[in-house]
Amino acid sequence: MESVAERSAHQPKPFVAYMRHKCLIGYGVINGIINAVVFYLLHHSAPGAIFTPADAAHDLAFTGLLLGPLLFACVVPLTKMDRAHGTFTAAEGDELLCCPMPRAYGASMLLVALICAVAMTGTCTLAMQATGPLGLGAMTLLKGMLCAAGGALAGYLTLSFCQRHRA
Repeated sequence: MESVAERSAHQPKPFVAYMRHKCLIGYGVINGIINAVVFYLLHHSAPGAIFTPADAAHDLAFTGLLLGPLLFACVVPLTKMDRAHGTFTAAEGDELLCCPMPRAYGASMLLVALICAVAMTGTCTLAMQATGPLGLGAMTLLKGMLCAAGGALAGYLTLSFCQRHRA
């Protein structure tokens, strides 16, 4: 006899729940933690370092340009696999939850990279205008939060591509 947990594990999630879980947890929080740890490890040898708004914007623009395409390249095949295994169900109208994306893989990947870079850099610039230069701890926290948001955004855009074009 199956337990409730075993039965619910076999039932496909609605696409909305799948998208929310993947974007917030998988591509958001986990990505933010990983990027914050990497950033800290790269700069921990200079604990007195001060990061100016220009330093932070440069770092996050570069991160966004890498984050978008890397997540896109990973998420598209994983979503195809999840669809094939029945991990989620697509209901009529789910495409309305998704933003329009180009049909071409490369064009969508480039668009995700640009949107992530602009969103992360813009948000960083606004945050740094309010705070001014940041030390290592505060900059690590800011980087983690913005990478979590950027990862969730990249995940959402990629899932939009997958759902709209059944990639």
